[in-house]
Amino acid sequence: MKKILKIGDPIYTQSLQHFSPSYLTAFPQREQFLFQQLRKKVRFQFFKHQVIRDLDDVSRERKKLQAVLKNDQFDFILIDNPFSILILEKSVKTPIIFDCIDWYDEMYLKEFGVDKGYYLLRFAFLDLLKRADKVVAQSPVILESLKKWGLKTKDYIVIPNGYDKNIFHPYSKATNDNFKSLLSRKFGINLNGKKVIVYTGKLSPWYENIKIIAEAIEGNQVFLIVGDGPLLKEIPDRPNIIKCGAVTLSEVSRYTNIADVLVFPVDVDCSPIVVSEYLAVGKPIVMGKGRMEWLLKDGKTGYLVDNHIYGWKKGIQSALVNKSKIGKYNLKLSKDFDWDSLAKKFLGFLSK
Repeated sequence: MKKILKIGDPIYTQSLQHFSPSYLTAFPQREQFLFQQLRKKVRFQFFKHQVIRDLDDVSRERKKLQAVLKNDQFDFILIDNPFSILILEKSVKTPIIFDCIDWYDEMYLKEFGVDKGYYLLRFAFLDLLKRADKVVAQSPVILESLKKWGLKTKDYIVIPNGYDKNIFHPYSKATNDNFKSLLSRKFGINLNGKKVIVYTGKLSPWYENIKIIAEAIEGNQVFLIVGDGPLLKEIPDRPNIIKCGAVTLSEVSRYTNIADVLVFPVDVDCSPIVVSEYLAVGKPIVMGKGRMEWLLKDGKTGYLVDNHIYGWKKGIQSALVNKSKIGKYNLKLSKDFDWDSLAKKFLGFLSK
């Protein structure tokens, strides 16, 4: 059995994004799902360092990690946040796996702007690209970017984000109708005869295009926003824009199942977990043109739009017209993205 030490923030992205407590329950991270499927073959141990913002943080957390490595041996060290490489001394010979799952540089700039932490992040990222022995890229788009930034190893693989097939699958019409009735009573709005548009996800500055989507919602549509974060208060208050707040993961699929169209506001993302979850319930997806075009196809999986109000209006309307055909296509596409299948791929890469 392989033994892996996973090094990272107490909660992933705390070093990279403004944090909301709802992120702990409603939007579990890649490691939770992927590692859960591997536990019969791989033993994971976790070292959770504090958020790193400057060199004092690096020095303090490095000493803590040294104590762990002194008393235990591992087959691999796994890192998914460049900041974490700063606390791993170069004298450590254990092979490093870099699970590259974000556009770290862009995300940090969007959230915090240029500060000393930003320069520390860029140094860490370049260092990690040289030191990593194996690299798992979240998408082929990220992999090509890593090569341009100077990725040294040739031992790499693409493993996108997936979905929990026990939670995300199509529900019956009766189940969906009952949930619509429940929401109608809860929020004082009649969903009958309305086209339901749904977003499920975080609401930090990285997702700011949600405000444009909200402006594009028409009178015969209801926009359900499922999530929480600092951006929530900036979304306009209108009778047909319902801020549902954070819900548990098992409840998220109840919202995606009642949707006529699902939307995602980040055109620079290239494999968010939520897109796989959207595919798995068989609904059309509308999002901005960009990096998801390696997987999502305009007119087939939904519509890829220009990021302005008219673009979103047109994309949502087109998705509503063709939702049945698109939904069937997305269900077929989702078969390759459940966490079980992706975990087997990850295990094969470890053993190579």
